[in-house]
Amino acid sequence: MSTIRTFNIFLLPLLLAACATSPRMDAPINDDWAQRQEVLEAMTLWEFTGRIGVRDDQESHSSRIRWQQRGDDYVINLWGTLNAGATEITGEPGRVVLQQEGKDPLTADTPEQLVYEQLGYELPVAQLSYWIKGIPAPGASSEPAFDVDNRLISLQQSGWQVEYLGYTNYETESLPTRIRIQKSPLRLDFVRLDWTLLK
Repeated sequence: MSTIRTFNIFLLPLLLAACATSPRMDAPINDDWAQRQEVLEAMTLWEFTGRIGVRDDQESHSSRIRWQQRGDDYVINLWGTLNAGATEITGEPGRVVLQQEGKDPLTADTPEQLVYEQLGYELPVAQLSYWIKGIPAPGASSEPAFDVDNRLISLQQSGWQVEYLGYTNYETESLPTRIRIQKSPLRLDFVRLDWTLLK
């Protein structure tokens, strides 16, 4: 199996923490970045649906994705992954399980470990869970750039380049609907993200 195919199957636990389907509405956008960042960091119950594209220097493929986040626990469902059947990734602190249709489950302590064992890549899973919401991850230094509404339009952190190509308003905040995350030779494109914020 090629690297990109294995990547498509095993990458997605790293995909950060996100949200699914809720009615879109015109919502106020925080004028102050610190306030906006605090609000987004506090969002720990959410879902999203959309598509993820994975590209390296040889191939590119895409899958449908649904991500459900409940605090530190998550469930990620993938469809259309290279005809490999439905894939489900469930995670909680200290344990990640990947179940692919017709195959034995794979287990690891962290999503980073699961991806590294299957691919040999080091990927910033924990940071992605912040980037997907439109904020830098804590700890590592970052180089953010903002639009006139104090939303991230680009971010460099830990050697990765993150571009925010679209936002839509949801409830009291605006959330990314199209994101590109890349570090050669890999590029991840999250598109058509449809969020649900849970109470």
